[in-house]
Amino acid sequence: MASPALTNMKVAITGASGFIGKVLVPLLSAQGHALQLLSRATAAATASDNIRFIHGDLLQEASLKRLVAGADVVIHLAAMITMGDEMDKDAFELNTGGTRLLLAAARQAGVRRFIYLSSVTAFEQAPYDEPMDERRGPATALPYSYTASKVMAQAAALDSNNSGFEVIVLAPTAVIGPMDERPSMMGKAIISMYKGNLPALFPGGVDFVDVRDVAAAIVSALTGGESGKVYLLSGEWLTLKALNRQIAAIKGKRSMIPVLPLGLVLGLLPFINWWARITGSAPYYTRQAVDQLIYSNKRIDHSKAAAALHFRPRPIAETVSDEIAWFRQNGFFEH
Repeated sequence: MASPALTNMKVAITGASGFIGKVLVPLLSAQGHALQLLSRATAAATASDNIRFIHGDLLQEASLKRLVAGADVVIHLAAMITMGDEMDKDAFELNTGGTRLLLAAARQAGVRRFIYLSSVTAFEQAPYDEPMDERRGPATALPYSYTASKVMAQAAALDSNNSGFEVIVLAPTAVIGPMDERPSMMGKAIISMYKGNLPALFPGGVDFVDVRDVAAAIVSALTGGESGKVYLLSGEWLTLKALNRQIAAIKGKRSMIPVLPLGLVLGLLPFINWWARITGSAPYYTRQAVDQLIYSNKRIDHSKAAAALHFRPRPIAETVSDEIAWFRQNGFFEH
């Protein structure tokens, strides 16, 4: 059952400086909510009348207790995304251990509602051409992988749900759109496609969703949605080839980036990894990244979020156009 509507809530947020956070925070601030944002920087961005920064990180219990003190709602966005093929125990511990510590701090502080931002990767994708909804089981994942961390953190969040501590889980697909300041992994790929400096594209694709629609769903979840439930936030499934074609059309120039056969992509992996070790750079792609493209569901159902959270994802063509415009306006194509 949805919580009663509250105005001028105190909302504690992790990951506020990330992609989704950059879009979400202005929405919440404009509604008059008092925001407490966890920040690792000693001198965070300028606070305002209703925004306060709490110095610390996800593995510091003391800073988490300060963050959630007096909060009505906690929104947990922070996570370390890794697509490498090597085990990353530090990222895994941040994503899983940090979530458990935050859940404990929030319960102890008497927080009413906890919104955890999971990922569609936490769910089993197969069969890939059949409709997928929240009833799918957890994904099978490599130990210490990003996917494994999301599976475990999501389970920990749902296990904490009770009548006095409402947990809502939102699981978006691949998030793209404007305001991608850092930029994200997909943002970098879109920039590279626009510039035409990707050597090749891979087969397969993923479901993309607009960051603004994800942020709007989070705002709705402050009071909407049923506690103890997961809501998939999907948009539109596109191949990388189709995405690149949209970008080329916006640019007004035909793309010459080829699509490699899957066998060749996999056959080149040892060389890609060897070259990355020699040069000390990140690999052009990893097996985990390729798997995300090849083994992705094409029919992810967001009807549950539409009914409970008024989730209405816009066409991805609009999202891509707006993202390209934002990158242009902010000088991402000038060098």
